[in-house]
Amino acid sequence: MSVIGIGIDTVEIERFRKIAEQRGERFLEKIFTSGEMKYAESKKARFIHMAGKFAAKEAVKKALPNGAEIGLNWPEIEILNTEEGKPYVRLHGQAGKLAEEFKLTKVLVSISHTRGIAASNAVVIKDGA
Repeated sequence: MSVIGIGIDTVEIERFRKIAEQRGERFLEKIFTSGEMKYAESKKARFIHMAGKFAAKEAVKKALPNGAEIGLNWPEIEILNTEEGKPYVRLHGQAGKLAEEFKLTKVLVSISHTRGIAASNAVVIKDGA
């Protein structure tokens, strides 16, 4: 097992909320999948969770080989949660093709937030290398 890449990102929650409210639901739909939106909307403070998922998408993009250089669409990096709340990653489209091309076996992600900041890190793993 080898670590292929790591990424980290932070998002100011209030800034994210203001941008999202100014630009509206279409803006959010360009970033998040329906599953991600459904999860956030089930929470009392949805923008905290959206900011966390956005930070996770950025962290994953940075961790993927060539991910930061190629223009991945945000919904191609999907951050979902287990029933226990643990975040996990599904890659679609160009991001999924990168995973296949580089024979990536796992993308691990962790998300944390305070009142003001959402932070995430990601680790991309390849078995057998």
